[in-house]
Amino acid sequence: MFKPNFTMKALQFLFILLLISTLALSQTISQKVFEGSINSKIPIILTLNFSGETVYGNVVYKKKGIPISVIGGISDNNLFLYELMPNGIITGIYSAVLKQNKIMGTWSVPKQDSKGTALSLIKTKEQNVSKKSLKDVTGSYKYSFGEENAMGNLYVQQIGGNKIAISFDNIMDPPGYNGASISKTVLKLANNQAIYESNEFGKCKFIITFLEGGATVYYEGNSFDCGFGHNAYVSGSYIKVSSQKPKFETLEN
Repeated sequence: MFKPNFTMKALQFLFILLLISTLALSQTISQKVFEGSINSKIPIILTLNFSGETVYGNVVYKKKGIPISVIGGISDNNLFLYELMPNGIITGIYSAVLKQNKIMGTWSVPKQDSKGTALSLIKTKEQNVSKKSLKDVTGSYKYSFGEENAMGNLYVQQIGGNKIAISFDNIMDPPGYNGASISKTVLKLANNQAIYESNEFGKCKFIITFLEGGATVYYEGNSFDCGFGHNAYVSGSYIKVSSQKPKFETLEN
């Protein structure tokens, strides 16, 4: 009868190789490239990285050839993206459905009552790429719908390897200009994510996910009783506008 000639050291080595392979696979995300047009007239290339429900990447308008960051999310094939300039200004909003390798929906400018124009894209490439573990997420993150319109500011300072201090200073659209602010709070950081949770005004819980050059903030379920002004929120897509430390008071590890 044949008996496998495996020593304990050989089995341990095999286990380590399997573990390394599994970890390497878990640190990859799907990257998809789509090509098509806005309003059947403006050709674009949209490169998207999919990490859970978070989606980020860039769009290139072929006539200009300059990549512009896009950050957003996907849920039940419904794709929503903000097009963000380096200074945080939002220049476009994508609202579409991703199905059968196609993105079909609308692109619109960030103005009230703006009518979207048709967006039609088809997947041309797909690959797995490495998901980077960010060493330091310190900096200022922002989105803005333009002067005198809604804007959000997220300030972050990393404290060691597994903590961050954060604060928010967000203002909503006119005429109310209601605010959503959170003073300096220290949160745990793991796998590029931090969770804020409070019961001071009701159930308030949201997740901050840090990306290469940006961040997303999403409430968990209906946990948005955070004591903010009417219809004010901190959720959204933020681009990193500075890597300098924000002006928090002295922090203790």
